[in-house]
Amino acid sequence: MKEKIKKLKQSDLMPKILSLVIAILLWFYVMNVVDPLTKRSFKNVPVRIEGLQDLRRRGLTLMNTEDIYVNLELQGNRSYMDRVNSSNIQAYINLEGVKKGEQSIPIHVTNYNDNVKVVGKDPLSVVLSIEEKTSIREDIEIKTIGTLPEGYIMGDMNKSQEKVTISGPKSLTDSVHSVVAYVNIKDRTETTVLNCKLVPLDADLEKIQGLSLEPSNLEVEVPIYKTKTVPVTLNFSKAPPDEMSKDLIDIQPKTATIKGNTALLNEIEEIKTKPISWDKLQEGILTSIELEKPEGVNLVNDKQIYQIGLRTTQIEARTVTISDPGIRFVNVEEGLQGQILSPLHEIQVRLSGDQEKLKGVNKDTLKFYVDCKDLGLGDHQVTIKVTPLEGVHISSIEPSKVNITLNKE
Repeated sequence: MKEKIKKLKQSDLMPKILSLVIAILLWFYVMNVVDPLTKRSFKNVPVRIEGLQDLRRRGLTLMNTEDIYVNLELQGNRSYMDRVNSSNIQAYINLEGVKKGEQSIPIHVTNYNDNVKVVGKDPLSVVLSIEEKTSIREDIEIKTIGTLPEGYIMGDMNKSQEKVTISGPKSLTDSVHSVVAYVNIKDRTETTVLNCKLVPLDADLEKIQGLSLEPSNLEVEVPIYKTKTVPVTLNFSKAPPDEMSKDLIDIQPKTATIKGNTALLNEIEEIKTKPISWDKLQEGILTSIELEKPEGVNLVNDKQIYQIGLRTTQIEARTVTISDPGIRFVNVEEGLQGQILSPLHEIQVRLSGDQEKLKGVNKDTLKFYVDCKDLGLGDHQVTIKVTPLEGVHISSIEPSKVNITLNKE
């Protein structure tokens, strides 16, 4: 009986061994023929940086600020490799415990399945510089870009704050020479507030990368003023003995450049001196004088000194008769035109001034006009005026008035 059982077991063993061999062969076939090993390359895989919080806690910072990438070659059965993509490959470096100085940090790779292996990695590690983190305070400088249109001037700019805090690796903060806000004023004609980016510069005025600025931007108020040059006229606290005496006074400079808003400057044709004492001037006590600045108007050069004194040249009076004078109409309302009702055959002008200046006065240099500002349609009597001549005082004009009419064009 035992013999029969032994023979029966031996007869069952061979089929089992054969089945096992066939199964192994089938497995090898499936794995190597139906699902073969394959390789795939992945270029420029981003490398995540871990451990930055640990660096900050230890007062250190990463000098290198550019992104890190690695090239990988992976191997595995096709069924697994077909499911590999850039989203399930994780490359990283860990900075926990890394000391100050230049360090070679290995690049690690984690993928989603143990059946996929990393068989190639370039580079294997990355060299990083770890430095002490420092902060400094620097003054903010302002530099302008572009130029204003002709006839405009810029006032003193106002900054939202004077200093900036700069943080980063010590080697970079040590190289900061200045922090600049660039303000573009090209073609600006009115006061404006600009938001300007702050730029850290080294000694060669090159921008320094890798620093953190707080604030990173600066608000700058840029005052823009219209300018105008007008004559300076004398203003006496007590009138001189006669009108001709005014021509004995010389003031230098004879003009002033003023600044303000456009509408206000359009109304100003002259700027007066502060009251002048004729007696003090004759005694030689008074040599300089300030100007009376209208409200809202300032001098472009507020340090300008205006000198006054008595002329040493000979002053004389003269009457000039101008035949058939031409009279211009100025400030005529739009849509109207002016006409003189009673034609003037001649005008007599009483002048005083330096002899040489008076010699050049004639019909061509005396420009007569009437100002029609605020005059409407109809007849009016207006004052005859003369365009000022340098060094010549107009004492009187006869006739002093003329009748005109304003008609529709």
